[in-house]
Amino acid sequence: MMQDLIISGKMKMADIINHDKRALVLMPRFGIELGFGDQTVKEICADKGIDTDFFILMVNVFLNPGYFPDRKLKNLDVDMLLLYLENSHKYYLEEKIPYLENLLEEFKNSVDHPVTGQLEKFFTQYIDEVKDHLAYEDHTAFPYVAALSEQIRKKQLDLSGIDYNIGVFEERHDNIEEKLSDLKSLLIKYFPTSNDRYIRIRLLNELMDFEEDLINHARIEDKVLIPIVAQLEQKIS
Repeated sequence: MMQDLIISGKMKMADIINHDKRALVLMPRFGIELGFGDQTVKEICADKGIDTDFFILMVNVFLNPGYFPDRKLKNLDVDMLLLYLENSHKYYLEEKIPYLENLLEEFKNSVDHPVTGQLEKFFTQYIDEVKDHLAYEDHTAFPYVAALSEQIRKKQLDLSGIDYNIGVFEERHDNIEEKLSDLKSLLIKYFPTSNDRYIRIRLLNELMDFEEDLINHARIEDKVLIPIVAQLEQKIS
């Protein structure tokens, strides 16, 4: 883990991933594929047309709970931030969640236990809540931020027709990852020892990785999205 290491443009991308595997899930969200050799962060960002400072900011916030980017927010490209967040949601909905669903199905087929139905119920409730959370952001919060950014770009500084603000988002920005506790408890505590242990461990690992990913994703929204949008609202009001 490299929680105490702040990355820079001079670091080799491969070294970052070797230090902290969590950086792996960030690569496709920036359109970066593996196989970049010994290229540095700055070199890869230049090749991909990614703003290096933005990439460094996102990775540092994602990997380091104590990192606070206050002074780096003034020149942040809001549209770039929205694209990153939308790509993260796309990954959750199109890749991670279907993979978890397949793992759960594989686990269910390998065991014969009364608690299996409860496990499926908790899982379905949790995934539905995650999807509702992401849908609210995709269809309400993010379009608002995009409209705000466009108004500022066009110098049309008027919020009178918009019945929304980032404070509403902040109030209802609950920690959906906390809902995983019942699901994990069932897998850890209540299924008896059986030949399914490797599937169970794999499912648990993936659920825990998803939980951590959502925590880190929420931190970016709390520490980057909310403050920068609040600054934009002040420019208009």
